[in-house]
Amino acid sequence: MAVKFSACTMPSPPSIRAIFSDLDGTLVHFPVWFEQHGVQVISRDPEQSRIVVRSSRGEERACRLLPATTMYDGIVSERTVELIDSLRKEGLIFVIVTGARKSTLLQRIPLLPLADASVGESGSRIYVHDVLDEDWAAQLAPVCGPIERELPPEQRPEPLWQFFRLLLMQGFKMDSRSYYGCFRVDAKGDDTMERRLRQFISSELPPDLDWAINLGKFDFFPRASGKHNAVIYLQKRFGLRPEECVCLFDDDNDLGMAQQCGVHLLPALTSRSVERAAAENPTWQVASRSGEGVFAIEELLEQLLQRVRAEHVDDYNATPPSPRLHTAITKDLN
Repeated sequence: MAVKFSACTMPSPPSIRAIFSDLDGTLVHFPVWFEQHGVQVISRDPEQSRIVVRSSRGEERACRLLPATTMYDGIVSERTVELIDSLRKEGLIFVIVTGARKSTLLQRIPLLPLADASVGESGSRIYVHDVLDEDWAAQLAPVCGPIERELPPEQRPEPLWQFFRLLLMQGFKMDSRSYYGCFRVDAKGDDTMERRLRQFISSELPPDLDWAINLGKFDFFPRASGKHNAVIYLQKRFGLRPEECVCLFDDDNDLGMAQQCGVHLLPALTSRSVERAAAENPTWQVASRSGEGVFAIEELLEQLLQRVRAEHVDDYNATPPSPRLHTAITKDLN
């Protein structure tokens, strides 16, 4: 016997309560990428930290110019900041989740949208309301050491840094500057070197360490860390269910945290693994202007804001009036 479902028996999707967002390629964009999609820089003022870009359609956006990194100019549009501010005013929690080193994260924060929490070093460093989460850091300390300790990596005794020295001895190009719970290896786009690194990881990676590819480079961190574990930790801290969370992302090292969220929004497909995952998950929403930098992320944020506002109207309409209000309305009608 066939079972028919009426509209009232179908569960409605949960309301959105939080956004977990990657930075590079998601909120922050780079000319080396977006110029391939017809977006051009038309003015640049480093002293004022300002930059203006124009799309192939002639649209212009004023943007904030972030401190230069290995990716050169990073920009975030003023409209992106406005949209995230509007989402936070609707009651959403906004969390930045990035693989960036400590110095890059702290330099960027004043120019980024206001966030309720910021995660750096591929999950090893968490700030909640601009205060370092010491409980999280203490959980990772046996593997990476104290997160604020100033000690050369060659002298750090923990497993993460033992593996760092092992890779260094193998001749890999290591990056530990301003890293305390993570480090990076650059295979330089050399296929032979990357194969050798992957083989070494397969045979020698300690069980309490993990790794991910970020912007084509290999990040290593405690297995209890990583973007996905940081998201799980913050979901528990803020009392969030995965289905109430949006993930904004674009790259390979974001896939773990995407699995912890119920809504998936992608302003670009930066790696082949993300392209495959998006093709395998038809509910994931890829921006129609994918690759166009600030114009792609603005498209997704505009749509998200519309959805959240519609949910709040529905929630308001579904809430019955209090008995006192009902009595007052009845008197007015009589």
